[in-house]
Amino acid sequence: MRGIIFLLIFASCINLQAANVFVLANKNSEKSKKLAEDYCELRSIPKENVVILDVKDSANISREDYDKKIAEKLFKVLKEREAVKDILNSENPKHALVVKSDVDYVVIAKGVPYRISEEKISPDAKISATANNSACVDSELAMLLKGKYELRGMQKNPLFGLNRQRGDYKKENFLAVSRLDGLNFSDALNLADSALSAEEKGLRGRAYIDMSKKYPTGDKWLLSAKKTIEELGFDVSSDEKPQLFNYFDRFDAPAFYFGWYTDMPRYYPQSKDVKYSSGASALHIYSYSAQNLSNPRDWTPSFAARNAAVAFGYINEPFLTFTHRSDVYMHYISRGFEAGEAAFYSMSAFSWKGIMLADPLYSPLKKTLQSQLEDIENGKIDGLSQYAVIRKMNLFLLENGNARKAIEIAESFIPKLNEKFALNWKLALLYGNLDEEKSIALAREAAKEAKENFQNFGLAFEISDFLKSKNLKEESAKLCLEILNSTNDADFLQKVIPVLLNKESFSANEREFLEKKLSNLNKKQN
Repeated sequence: MRGIIFLLIFASCINLQAANVFVLANKNSEKSKKLAEDYCELRSIPKENVVILDVKDSANISREDYDKKIAEKLFKVLKEREAVKDILNSENPKHALVVKSDVDYVVIAKGVPYRISEEKISPDAKISATANNSACVDSELAMLLKGKYELRGMQKNPLFGLNRQRGDYKKENFLAVSRLDGLNFSDALNLADSALSAEEKGLRGRAYIDMSKKYPTGDKWLLSAKKTIEELGFDVSSDEKPQLFNYFDRFDAPAFYFGWYTDMPRYYPQSKDVKYSSGASALHIYSYSAQNLSNPRDWTPSFAARNAAVAFGYINEPFLTFTHRSDVYMHYISRGFEAGEAAFYSMSAFSWKGIMLADPLYSPLKKTLQSQLEDIENGKIDGLSQYAVIRKMNLFLLENGNARKAIEIAESFIPKLNEKFALNWKLALLYGNLDEEKSIALAREAAKEAKENFQNFGLAFEISDFLKSKNLKEESAKLCLEILNSTNDADFLQKVIPVLLNKESFSANEREFLEKKLSNLNKKQN
Protein backbone atom coordinates (compact mmCIF):
# COMPACT_ATOMS: atom_id res chain seq x y z
CA MET A 1 0.00 0.00 0.00
CA ARG A 2 2.83 2.37 0.92
CA GLY A 3 4.43 1.64 -2.47
CA ILE A 4 1.23 2.56 -4.32
CA ILE A 5 0.92 5.79 -2.35
CA PHE A 6 4.55 6.65 -3.11
CA LEU A 7 4.04 6.03 -6.84
CA LEU A 8 0.95 8.23 -6.86
CA ILE A 9 2.81 11.02 -5.07
CA PHE A 10 5.78 10.63 -7.42
CA ALA A 11 3.55 10.76 -10.51
CA SER A 12 1.80 13.82 -9.10
CA CYS A 13 5.15 15.58 -8.62
CA ILE A 14 6.11 14.84 -12.21
CA ASN A 15 2.83 16.26 -13.52
CA LEU A 16 3.17 19.36 -11.36
CA GLN A 17 6.61 19.99 -12.78
CA ALA A 18 5.46 19.43 -16.35
CA ALA A 19 2.70 21.98 -15.75
CA ASN A 20 5.38 24.61 -15.20
CA VAL A 21 7.33 23.97 -18.40
CA PHE A 22 6.55 26.34 -21.28
CA VAL A 23 7.42 25.54 -24.90
CA LEU A 24 7.94 28.20 -27.56
CA ALA A 25 7.13 27.48 -31.22
CA ASN A 26 6.99 29.49 -34.43
CA LYS A 27 3.54 30.24 -35.84
CA ASN A 28 5.06 30.38 -39.33
CA SER A 29 6.58 26.89 -39.21
CA GLU A 30 4.33 23.84 -39.12
CA LYS A 31 7.34 21.70 -38.21
CA SER A 32 8.17 23.95 -35.28
CA LYS A 33 4.63 23.63 -33.93
CA LYS A 34 4.65 19.88 -34.48
CA LEU A 35 7.97 19.57 -32.64
CA ALA A 36 6.55 21.48 -29.67
CA GLU A 37 3.45 19.25 -29.61
CA ASP A 38 5.50 16.06 -29.85
CA TYR A 39 7.79 17.17 -27.03
CA CYS A 40 4.82 18.03 -24.84
CA GLU A 41 3.40 14.57 -25.45
CA LEU A 42 6.72 12.91 -24.57
CA ARG A 43 6.96 14.78 -21.27
CA SER A 44 3.25 15.06 -20.42
CA ILE A 45 3.38 18.86 -20.64
CA PRO A 46 -0.07 20.48 -21.04
CA LYS A 47 -0.67 21.49 -24.64
CA GLU A 48 -1.80 24.93 -23.49
CA ASN A 49 1.80 25.50 -22.35
CA VAL A 50 2.85 25.83 -25.98
CA VAL A 51 3.41 29.53 -26.68
CA ILE A 52 3.00 30.37 -30.37
CA LEU A 53 5.25 33.21 -31.55
CA ASP A 54 4.66 35.18 -34.75
CA VAL A 55 8.30 35.46 -35.86
CA LYS A 56 10.21 34.89 -39.07
CA ASP A 57 11.44 31.36 -39.70
CA SER A 58 15.04 32.49 -39.49
CA ALA A 59 18.09 32.11 -37.27
CA ASN A 60 18.22 35.88 -36.76
CA ILE A 61 15.86 38.36 -35.15
CA SER A 62 16.17 42.09 -34.57
CA ARG A 63 16.27 43.47 -31.05
CA GLU A 64 12.93 45.22 -31.64
CA ASP A 65 11.23 42.03 -32.82
CA TYR A 66 12.75 40.05 -29.97
CA ASP A 67 11.29 42.51 -27.46
CA LYS A 68 7.83 42.66 -29.03
CA LYS A 69 7.32 39.21 -30.51
CA ILE A 70 9.18 36.96 -28.08
CA ALA A 71 9.86 38.64 -24.72
CA GLU A 72 6.57 40.52 -24.32
CA LYS A 73 4.51 37.61 -25.68
CA LEU A 74 6.05 35.07 -23.34
CA PHE A 75 5.81 37.44 -20.37
CA LYS A 76 2.10 37.97 -21.06
CA VAL A 77 1.42 34.22 -21.20
CA LEU A 78 3.37 33.55 -18.00
CA LYS A 79 1.34 36.18 -16.17
CA GLU A 80 -1.96 34.92 -17.58
CA ARG A 81 -1.10 31.41 -16.44
CA GLU A 82 -0.12 32.81 -13.03
CA ALA A 83 3.33 31.28 -13.43
CA VAL A 84 4.87 34.63 -12.47
CA LYS A 85 3.64 37.46 -10.25
CA ASP A 86 4.36 41.05 -11.29
CA ILE A 87 3.23 43.52 -8.62
CA LEU A 88 3.34 46.42 -11.12
CA ASN A 89 1.12 44.53 -13.58
CA SER A 90 3.12 45.80 -16.54
CA GLU A 91 2.72 44.61 -20.11
CA ASN A 92 6.39 45.25 -20.75
CA PRO A 93 8.78 42.98 -18.83
CA LYS A 94 11.33 45.81 -18.72
CA HIS A 95 8.97 47.81 -16.52
CA ALA A 96 7.84 44.90 -14.37
CA LEU A 97 8.68 43.98 -10.79
CA VAL A 98 8.42 40.22 -10.56
CA VAL A 99 8.28 38.93 -6.99
CA LYS A 100 7.54 35.27 -7.66
CA SER A 101 8.18 32.70 -10.40
CA ASP A 102 6.94 29.13 -10.62
CA VAL A 103 8.43 28.52 -14.08
CA ASP A 104 10.56 25.40 -14.11
CA TYR A 105 11.83 25.66 -17.67
CA VAL A 106 11.33 27.41 -20.97
CA VAL A 107 12.00 25.15 -23.97
CA ILE A 108 12.40 26.66 -27.44
CA ALA A 109 11.47 24.56 -30.46
CA LYS A 110 13.53 24.65 -33.64
CA GLY A 111 12.17 27.31 -35.99
CA VAL A 112 12.31 30.09 -33.40
CA PRO A 113 15.27 32.45 -34.02
CA TYR A 114 18.31 31.98 -31.80
CA ARG A 115 20.48 35.01 -32.67
CA ILE A 116 19.55 38.59 -31.70
CA SER A 117 21.26 40.95 -34.12
CA GLU A 118 23.52 43.77 -32.98
CA GLU A 119 21.70 47.10 -32.83
CA LYS A 120 23.45 50.42 -32.46
CA ILE A 121 21.78 52.20 -29.54
CA SER A 122 23.18 55.64 -30.39
CA PRO A 123 25.33 57.11 -33.17
CA ASP A 124 28.37 57.39 -30.89
CA ALA A 125 27.97 54.01 -29.21
CA LYS A 126 31.15 51.97 -29.43
CA ILE A 127 30.85 48.29 -30.22
CA SER A 128 33.51 45.83 -29.17
CA ALA A 129 33.80 42.10 -28.50
CA THR A 130 32.73 42.60 -24.89
CA ALA A 131 30.53 45.68 -25.32
CA ASN A 132 27.83 44.69 -27.79
CA ASN A 133 24.14 43.90 -27.54
CA SER A 134 23.97 40.94 -29.88
CA ALA A 135 22.99 37.84 -27.91
CA CYS A 136 21.54 34.39 -28.01
CA VAL A 137 17.74 34.50 -27.69
CA ASP A 138 17.89 31.72 -25.10
CA SER A 139 20.46 33.54 -22.97
CA GLU A 140 18.47 36.78 -23.18
CA LEU A 141 15.29 35.04 -22.07
CA ALA A 142 17.03 33.90 -18.89
CA MET A 143 16.82 37.58 -17.84
CA LEU A 144 13.15 38.07 -18.81
CA LEU A 145 11.88 38.49 -15.24
CA LYS A 146 14.71 40.78 -14.07
CA GLY A 147 13.24 44.09 -15.28
CA LYS A 148 15.41 46.58 -17.14
CA TYR A 149 19.14 45.94 -17.40
CA GLU A 150 22.12 47.05 -19.48
CA LEU A 151 22.11 45.36 -22.89
CA ARG A 152 25.69 46.13 -23.85
CA GLY A 153 27.83 43.25 -22.70
CA MET A 154 26.86 40.32 -20.48
CA GLN A 155 24.92 40.12 -17.23
CA LYS A 156 26.72 38.02 -14.63
CA ASN A 157 24.82 35.10 -13.14
CA PRO A 158 24.78 35.58 -9.34
CA LEU A 159 23.86 31.90 -8.92
CA PHE A 160 26.86 30.59 -10.83
CA GLY A 161 28.90 28.12 -8.79
CA LEU A 162 28.78 25.05 -6.60
CA ASN A 163 26.65 25.98 -3.59
CA ARG A 164 23.11 26.01 -4.96
CA GLN A 165 20.02 24.08 -3.98
CA ARG A 166 17.24 22.87 -6.24
CA GLY A 167 15.00 25.69 -7.37
CA ASP A 168 17.30 28.55 -6.37
CA TYR A 169 17.05 30.08 -9.86
CA LYS A 170 13.27 30.31 -9.50
CA LYS A 171 13.53 32.00 -6.11
CA GLU A 172 15.75 34.63 -7.73
CA ASN A 173 13.32 35.07 -10.67
CA PHE A 174 15.55 33.75 -13.42
CA LEU A 175 14.35 31.54 -16.27
CA ALA A 176 16.19 28.33 -17.11
CA VAL A 177 16.05 28.10 -20.90
CA SER A 178 17.02 25.34 -23.30
CA ARG A 179 16.31 24.52 -26.92
CA LEU A 180 15.30 21.54 -29.05
CA ASP A 181 17.24 22.22 -32.22
CA GLY A 182 19.79 20.77 -34.60
CA LEU A 183 20.46 20.10 -38.25
CA ASN A 184 16.85 19.05 -38.75
CA PHE A 185 13.64 18.53 -36.78
CA SER A 186 14.38 14.84 -36.32
CA ASP A 187 17.64 15.69 -34.53
CA ALA A 188 15.79 18.26 -32.43
CA LEU A 189 13.21 15.78 -31.14
CA ASN A 190 15.87 13.11 -30.68
CA LEU A 191 17.44 15.23 -27.93
CA ALA A 192 14.39 14.33 -25.85
CA ASP A 193 14.24 10.74 -27.12
CA SER A 194 17.90 10.25 -26.21
CA ALA A 195 17.27 11.65 -22.74
CA LEU A 196 14.23 9.45 -22.16
CA SER A 197 16.12 6.37 -23.32
CA ALA A 198 18.86 7.05 -20.77
CA GLU A 199 16.28 7.61 -18.03
CA GLU A 200 14.71 4.26 -18.89
CA LYS A 201 17.86 2.16 -19.41
CA GLY A 202 20.48 4.17 -17.57
CA LEU A 203 23.31 6.42 -18.69
CA ARG A 204 25.99 3.99 -19.81
CA GLY A 205 29.29 4.46 -21.56
CA ARG A 206 32.58 6.25 -21.04
CA ALA A 207 33.89 9.81 -20.75
CA TYR A 208 36.33 11.63 -23.02
CA ILE A 209 38.22 14.67 -21.75
CA ASP A 210 40.13 16.44 -24.54
CA MET A 211 42.39 19.18 -23.20
CA SER A 212 44.15 21.67 -25.45
CA LYS A 213 47.02 23.25 -23.47
CA LYS A 214 45.69 26.57 -24.79
CA TYR A 215 45.01 28.15 -21.41
CA PRO A 216 45.64 26.44 -18.05
CA THR A 217 42.29 27.64 -16.69
CA GLY A 218 40.23 25.72 -19.23
CA ASP A 219 42.24 22.53 -18.75
CA LYS A 220 41.81 22.88 -14.98
CA TRP A 221 38.02 22.89 -15.43
CA LEU A 222 38.21 19.78 -17.59
CA LEU A 223 40.38 17.96 -15.07
CA SER A 224 37.91 18.83 -12.31
CA ALA A 225 35.04 17.44 -14.43
CA LYS A 226 37.11 14.31 -15.03
CA LYS A 227 37.53 13.78 -11.28
CA THR A 228 33.77 13.96 -10.70
CA ILE A 229 33.07 11.56 -13.56
CA GLU A 230 35.61 9.08 -12.22
CA GLU A 231 34.04 9.26 -8.77
CA LEU A 232 30.77 8.21 -10.42
CA GLY A 233 32.54 5.10 -11.69
CA PHE A 234 32.72 5.88 -15.40
CA ASP A 235 35.82 4.94 -17.37
CA VAL A 236 37.59 8.08 -18.59
CA SER A 237 40.00 8.66 -21.47
CA SER A 238 41.82 11.98 -21.23
CA ASP A 239 44.12 13.59 -23.76
CA GLU A 240 46.54 16.22 -22.48
CA LYS A 241 48.09 16.96 -25.88
CA PRO A 242 47.15 20.18 -27.74
CA GLN A 243 45.73 18.08 -30.58
CA LEU A 244 42.30 16.45 -30.60
CA PHE A 245 41.68 12.80 -29.88
CA ASN A 246 42.62 11.04 -33.12
CA TYR A 247 41.78 7.77 -34.84
CA PHE A 248 44.24 5.84 -32.66
CA ASP A 249 42.39 6.91 -29.49
CA ARG A 250 39.31 5.25 -28.07
CA PHE A 251 35.90 6.76 -28.78
CA ASP A 252 33.54 3.90 -28.02
CA ALA A 253 30.26 4.73 -26.21
CA PRO A 254 30.83 8.40 -25.28
CA ALA A 255 28.44 9.28 -22.44
CA PHE A 256 30.38 12.47 -21.66
CA TYR A 257 32.56 14.47 -24.03
CA PHE A 258 34.20 17.67 -22.80
CA GLY A 259 36.95 19.21 -24.89
CA TRP A 260 38.48 22.20 -26.68
CA TYR A 261 39.74 24.07 -28.86
CA THR A 262 39.22 23.57 -32.59
CA ASP A 263 36.84 25.06 -35.13
CA MET A 264 35.00 21.88 -36.09
CA PRO A 265 34.74 18.15 -35.36
CA ARG A 266 37.52 15.95 -36.68
CA TYR A 267 38.36 12.25 -36.52
CA TYR A 268 35.64 10.14 -34.88
CA PRO A 269 33.33 13.03 -33.84
CA GLN A 270 32.90 14.10 -37.48
CA SER A 271 32.07 10.64 -38.81
CA LYS A 272 28.52 9.69 -39.76
CA ASP A 273 29.27 6.21 -38.38
CA VAL A 274 29.79 7.49 -34.83
CA LYS A 275 27.02 7.71 -32.25
CA TYR A 276 26.99 9.07 -28.72
CA SER A 277 25.45 7.00 -25.95
CA SER A 278 21.81 7.77 -25.26
CA GLY A 279 21.75 10.54 -22.67
CA ALA A 280 25.24 11.82 -23.51
CA SER A 281 26.34 15.34 -22.54
CA ALA A 282 28.75 17.07 -24.91
CA LEU A 283 30.67 20.34 -24.92
CA HIS A 284 33.50 21.52 -27.14
CA ILE A 285 34.67 24.97 -26.10
CA TYR A 286 34.96 26.96 -29.32
CA SER A 287 33.83 30.55 -29.87
CA TYR A 288 31.45 29.76 -32.74
CA SER A 289 30.45 26.17 -31.99
CA ALA A 290 26.73 26.99 -32.40
CA GLN A 291 26.94 29.90 -34.82
CA ASN A 292 24.84 28.02 -37.37
CA LEU A 293 22.68 25.21 -36.04
CA SER A 294 22.06 24.05 -39.61
CA ASN A 295 25.76 23.54 -40.31
CA PRO A 296 26.98 19.95 -39.83
CA ARG A 297 30.52 21.29 -39.35
CA ASP A 298 29.56 23.22 -36.20
CA TRP A 299 30.20 21.29 -33.00
CA THR A 300 26.86 21.79 -31.27
CA PRO A 301 24.48 20.57 -33.99
CA SER A 302 26.92 17.76 -34.80
CA PHE A 303 26.53 16.47 -31.24
CA ALA A 304 22.74 16.47 -31.60
CA ALA A 305 23.00 14.71 -34.97
CA ARG A 306 24.91 11.87 -33.29
CA ASN A 307 22.41 11.10 -30.53
CA ALA A 308 23.68 13.33 -27.71
CA ALA A 309 20.97 14.46 -25.28
CA VAL A 310 22.76 17.62 -24.11
CA ALA A 311 24.87 19.80 -26.41
CA PHE A 312 26.37 23.13 -25.36
CA GLY A 313 27.63 25.87 -27.64
CA TYR A 314 28.10 29.55 -28.52
CA ILE A 315 26.59 31.66 -31.28
CA ASN A 316 29.50 34.10 -31.18
CA GLU A 317 32.66 34.88 -29.19
CA PRO A 318 31.76 34.35 -25.50
CA PHE A 319 35.30 34.50 -24.03
CA LEU A 320 36.47 31.58 -21.93
CA THR A 321 35.25 32.99 -18.61
CA PHE A 322 31.70 33.09 -19.92
CA THR A 323 31.48 29.58 -21.34
CA HIS A 324 29.72 26.67 -19.68
CA ARG A 325 31.81 25.15 -16.92
CA SER A 326 31.88 21.39 -17.40
CA ASP A 327 33.09 20.86 -13.84
CA VAL A 328 30.20 22.83 -12.34
CA TYR A 329 27.73 21.03 -14.61
CA MET A 330 29.09 17.65 -13.49
CA HIS A 331 28.97 18.72 -9.85
CA TYR A 332 25.21 19.13 -10.09
CA ILE A 333 24.66 16.10 -12.31
CA SER A 334 26.48 13.99 -9.70
CA ARG A 335 24.02 15.30 -7.10
CA GLY A 336 21.05 14.16 -9.18
CA PHE A 337 20.04 17.51 -10.67
CA GLU A 338 18.27 17.74 -14.01
CA ALA A 339 20.33 18.87 -16.98
CA GLY A 340 18.43 22.16 -17.28
CA GLU A 341 19.18 23.29 -13.75
CA ALA A 342 22.74 21.93 -13.73
CA ALA A 343 23.45 23.89 -16.92
CA PHE A 344 21.98 27.08 -15.43
CA TYR A 345 24.43 27.09 -12.52
CA SER A 346 27.33 26.22 -14.83
CA MET A 347 26.96 29.43 -16.87
CA SER A 348 28.52 32.57 -15.39
CA ALA A 349 26.68 35.11 -17.56
CA PHE A 350 23.41 35.67 -19.41
CA SER A 351 22.23 38.14 -22.04
CA TRP A 352 25.25 36.74 -23.87
CA LYS A 353 26.28 34.04 -26.35
CA GLY A 354 25.68 30.63 -24.74
CA ILE A 355 23.12 28.06 -25.83
CA MET A 356 22.14 24.56 -24.73
CA LEU A 357 20.36 22.03 -26.91
CA ALA A 358 18.59 19.67 -24.52
CA ASP A 359 15.43 18.49 -22.87
CA PRO A 360 15.91 20.36 -19.56
CA LEU A 361 13.84 17.79 -17.67
CA TYR A 362 16.44 15.14 -18.42
CA SER A 363 17.86 13.54 -15.27
CA PRO A 364 21.07 11.70 -16.31
CA LEU A 365 21.39 9.60 -13.16
CA LYS A 366 17.69 8.85 -12.72
CA LYS A 367 18.17 5.11 -13.24
CA THR A 368 20.56 3.78 -10.66
CA LEU A 369 23.52 1.57 -11.44
CA GLN A 370 22.00 -1.17 -9.30
CA SER A 371 18.85 -1.06 -11.43
CA GLN A 372 20.98 -1.28 -14.60
CA LEU A 373 22.72 -4.39 -13.26
CA GLU A 374 19.36 -5.92 -12.34
CA ASP A 375 18.28 -5.41 -15.96
CA ILE A 376 21.26 -7.52 -17.05
CA GLU A 377 20.32 -10.21 -14.54
CA ASN A 378 16.80 -10.20 -16.01
CA GLY A 379 18.00 -10.50 -19.61
CA LYS A 380 17.36 -6.87 -20.58
CA ILE A 381 20.61 -6.22 -22.39
CA ASP A 382 22.04 -4.25 -25.29
CA GLY A 383 25.48 -3.17 -26.49
CA LEU A 384 25.86 -0.64 -23.68
CA SER A 385 25.12 -3.07 -20.85
CA GLN A 386 28.80 -3.99 -20.54
CA TYR A 387 29.60 -0.42 -19.50
CA ALA A 388 27.32 -0.72 -16.46
CA VAL A 389 29.43 -3.68 -15.33
CA ILE A 390 32.63 -1.70 -15.91
CA ARG A 391 31.22 1.14 -13.82
CA LYS A 392 30.43 -1.32 -11.01
CA MET A 393 34.02 -2.61 -11.21
CA ASN A 394 35.46 0.90 -11.12
CA LEU A 395 33.45 1.86 -8.05
CA PHE A 396 34.58 -1.31 -6.31
CA LEU A 397 38.21 -0.60 -7.21
CA LEU A 398 37.90 2.97 -5.94
CA GLU A 399 36.62 1.71 -2.60
CA ASN A 400 38.64 -1.49 -2.15
CA GLY A 401 41.43 -1.59 -4.72
CA ASN A 402 41.09 -5.38 -4.98
CA ALA A 403 41.62 -6.36 -8.62
CA ARG A 404 40.73 -10.03 -8.09
CA LYS A 405 37.36 -9.14 -6.59
CA ALA A 406 36.68 -6.68 -9.42
CA ILE A 407 37.46 -9.48 -11.86
CA GLU A 408 34.98 -11.74 -10.09
CA ILE A 409 32.28 -9.07 -10.49
CA ALA A 410 32.93 -8.89 -14.25
CA GLU A 411 33.10 -12.64 -14.74
CA SER A 412 29.73 -13.09 -13.05
CA PHE A 413 28.14 -10.92 -15.76
CA ILE A 414 30.14 -12.05 -18.83
CA PRO A 415 27.87 -15.04 -19.67
CA LYS A 416 24.80 -12.77 -19.62
CA LEU A 417 26.12 -10.31 -22.24
CA ASN A 418 26.15 -10.43 -26.02
CA GLU A 419 28.55 -7.55 -26.64
CA LYS A 420 31.51 -7.50 -24.25
CA PHE A 421 34.58 -6.20 -26.10
CA ALA A 422 35.04 -3.24 -23.70
CA LEU A 423 34.51 -5.47 -20.67
CA ASN A 424 36.94 -8.10 -21.98
CA TRP A 425 39.53 -5.39 -22.54
CA LYS A 426 38.99 -4.09 -19.01
CA LEU A 427 39.53 -7.62 -17.72
CA ALA A 428 42.65 -8.04 -19.87
CA LEU A 429 44.17 -4.98 -18.22
CA LEU A 430 43.26 -6.16 -14.72
CA TYR A 431 44.73 -9.60 -15.39
CA GLY A 432 47.96 -8.00 -16.62
CA ASN A 433 49.81 -8.37 -13.33
CA LEU A 434 48.02 -11.56 -12.30
CA ASP A 435 47.97 -13.90 -15.29
CA GLU A 436 49.66 -12.76 -18.51
CA GLU A 437 48.37 -15.66 -20.59
CA LYS A 438 44.78 -14.92 -19.52
CA SER A 439 45.34 -11.22 -20.16
CA ILE A 440 46.47 -11.84 -23.74
CA ALA A 441 43.58 -14.24 -24.40
CA LEU A 442 41.04 -11.65 -23.21
CA ALA A 443 42.67 -8.94 -25.33
CA ARG A 444 42.30 -11.16 -28.37
CA GLU A 445 38.62 -11.73 -27.58
CA ALA A 446 38.08 -7.98 -27.24
CA ALA A 447 39.82 -7.33 -30.56
CA LYS A 448 37.54 -9.74 -32.43
CA GLU A 449 34.53 -7.54 -31.70
CA ALA A 450 36.22 -4.14 -31.69
CA LYS A 451 37.76 -4.46 -35.17
CA GLU A 452 34.32 -4.92 -36.77
CA ASN A 453 32.87 -1.52 -35.82
CA PHE A 454 34.30 1.82 -36.97
CA GLN A 455 33.59 3.55 -33.67
CA ASN A 456 35.56 0.88 -31.80
CA PHE A 457 38.69 1.05 -33.97
CA GLY A 458 40.47 3.21 -31.40
CA LEU A 459 40.03 0.46 -28.85
CA ALA A 460 41.26 -2.11 -31.39
CA PHE A 461 44.40 -0.02 -31.97
CA GLU A 462 44.93 0.12 -28.21
CA ILE A 463 44.82 -3.67 -28.15
CA SER A 464 47.24 -3.79 -31.09
CA ASP A 465 49.76 -1.74 -29.09
CA PHE A 466 49.24 -4.07 -26.15
CA LEU A 467 49.99 -7.12 -28.29
CA LYS A 468 53.12 -5.48 -29.62
CA SER A 469 54.25 -4.78 -26.03
CA LYS A 470 53.99 -8.54 -25.45
CA ASN A 471 56.34 -9.08 -28.41
CA LEU A 472 53.46 -10.29 -30.60
CA LYS A 473 54.43 -7.98 -33.46
CA GLU A 474 53.02 -10.05 -36.31
CA GLU A 475 49.70 -10.42 -34.51
CA SER A 476 49.63 -6.68 -33.91
CA ALA A 477 50.25 -5.96 -37.60
CA LYS A 478 47.58 -8.47 -38.61
CA LEU A 479 45.02 -6.77 -36.36
CA CYS A 480 45.86 -3.40 -37.89
CA LEU A 481 45.35 -4.80 -41.40
CA GLU A 482 41.99 -6.25 -40.39
CA ILE A 483 40.94 -2.84 -39.09
CA LEU A 484 41.96 -1.17 -42.35
CA ASN A 485 40.05 -3.76 -44.37
CA SER A 486 36.90 -3.14 -42.34
CA THR A 487 36.27 0.39 -43.62
CA ASN A 488 36.25 2.52 -46.76
CA ASP A 489 36.31 5.79 -44.80
CA ALA A 490 38.78 7.87 -46.83
CA ASP A 491 39.65 10.34 -44.07
CA PHE A 492 40.39 7.49 -41.66
CA LEU A 493 42.54 5.57 -44.14
CA GLN A 494 44.49 8.63 -45.29
CA LYS A 495 45.36 9.58 -41.73
CA VAL A 496 45.97 6.10 -40.33
CA ILE A 497 47.90 4.26 -43.07
CA PRO A 498 51.00 6.53 -43.05
CA VAL A 499 51.31 6.14 -39.28
CA LEU A 500 50.94 2.36 -39.42
CA LEU A 501 53.50 2.06 -42.21
CA ASN A 502 56.02 3.66 -39.85
CA LYS A 503 55.21 1.65 -36.73
CA GLU A 504 53.97 -1.83 -37.68
CA SER A 505 55.94 -4.89 -38.85
CA PHE A 506 54.16 -5.47 -42.15
CA SER A 507 55.47 -7.91 -44.73
CA ALA A 508 56.80 -6.55 -48.01
CA ASN A 509 53.56 -7.50 -49.82
CA GLU A 510 51.40 -5.94 -47.11
CA ARG A 511 53.43 -2.76 -47.19
CA GLU A 512 53.16 -2.55 -50.99
CA PHE A 513 49.40 -3.10 -50.79
CA LEU A 514 48.94 -0.31 -48.23
CA GLU A 515 51.17 2.12 -50.10
CA LYS A 516 49.16 1.55 -53.27
CA LYS A 517 45.88 1.95 -51.39
CA LEU A 518 47.07 5.23 -49.92
CA SER A 519 48.28 6.49 -53.31
CA ASN A 520 44.89 5.77 -54.89
CA LEU A 521 43.07 7.60 -52.10
CA ASN A 522 45.31 10.65 -52.48
CA LYS A 523 44.75 10.68 -56.24
CA LYS A 524 40.98 10.62 -55.78
CA GLN A 525 41.18 13.51 -53.35
CA ASN A 526 43.23 15.57 -55.78
